Amino acid sequence: MKQNYDEILKHALTPNEEPDFWLNQKILRQVREERKVEKRNDKRLVTAVLAAVLVLGTGSVTAVAAWKHLMPNQVAEEAQDEKLAEAFTSGDAVFVNETQSYGGYDVTFLGIVSGKQLSEGLCISNGKIREDRSHIVVAIENADGTPMPDTSEETYGEQDFYVSPFIKGYHPVDYNANTLAGNYTDVVQDGVLYRLLECDNVEIFADCGLYLGVMDSTFYNANAYHYDEVTGEISRNESYNGLNALFQLPIDSSKANPEAAAAFVENLFFDEGGDIENGEANPEDVIPEGVDKDEYLAVQAWMEQLTPDNIEELAVRVESTVQVLSVDKEGYLNVGPYELEGRGGSDGMKILTSWAFKDAKTGALKIWGCSASGTFDTLRVETFTKNEDGTYTFAVYIPKEQ
Repeated sequence: MKQNYDEILKHALTPNEEPDFWLNQKILRQVREERKVEKRNDKRLVTAVLAAVLVLGTGSVTAVAAWKHLMPNQVAEEAQDEKLAEAFTSGDAVFVNETQSYGGYDVTFLGIVSGKQLSEGLCISNGKIREDRSHIVVAIENADGTPMPDTSEETYGEQDFYVSPFIKGYHPVDYNANTLAGNYTDVVQDGVLYRLLECDNVEIFADCGLYLGVMDSTFYNANAYHYDEVTGEISRNESYNGLNALFQLPIDSSKANPEAAAAFVENLFFDEGGDIENGEANPEDVIPEGVDKDEYLAVQAWMEQLTPDNIEELAVRVESTVQVLSVDKEGYLNVGPYELEGRGGSDGMKILTSWAFKDAKTGALKIWGCSASGTFDTLRVETFTKNEDGTYTFAVYIPKEQ
């Protein structure tokens, strides 16, 4: 008899249709407010939550899970971006609320919204305002329940996290949050780190297939994922000893824009001055003010003729800049800072070896880049050489007297 009553009660309290999502959130927000006011009455709180579960019926699974974390619009509010908060309450927002646990962390992909001018902030890259953006929210927690440090604490930032969309068919070494002009804001509440990532709108690639990766590194970690060169699929490296969550980005393929995607790929490593990687910009169009034209063009000609085979004939290695570097656990070389009097220097750089030196031969020198303000006395050339023991030697060369 008791089982019959339980079954009748279950059906009586289960509506045929799921209630409106934002109605669920309104109820849960009221519960959260009661929690703040009635902290002394835990029993009353539990009763209120159970009541919400019963009323919401089939929507209770989503509702209870959403109650655990801030909603994406609330994260935007905490980040003081009211415009973005409003965008996350629109019909264009997609809510995921999926949790994965790896490397001692629980990561929950909360949601994403994409479009033009959704945020109060501006992203400027290469002198241009990036208006069409995707905004992604994830929650990161210690799996053992230890609170994440607040942004005001000294220990904040000691553990790095990298959140990035990936595109099926495009190697994540080249196509990640960095090349998508990404930036982020962190919010910590109740021991949970919420990361609000902003990057170029990934909806244009919706027909390709999209992922979201979350890893315990500063930049993309090639050891954390596998890229299938044949199928273009990206997957977790199951043997990776750390955080390497990988979610599907649930964006409707009808939002894809193949023409825009093709243009993005074509121009990814270009700017208005020409081909950045290959140096095809017209030298006469970018002569710095106050620099002699003839010397500037001579410098350009010198750099164009420079090769690994003739660098010892044309330039001198500056021994004070030499660094022997080992590849770190994430697959990067970490070049330390250096300074050359009158020629400037570098604050250091981080280079992914599988991308930059995938075809490097032992003992062969690779010219990484040249830097100059248009005169020989400011010119410097950065190089790398792969050693037999797997290390790399970094060194700077300067031209011999002209």
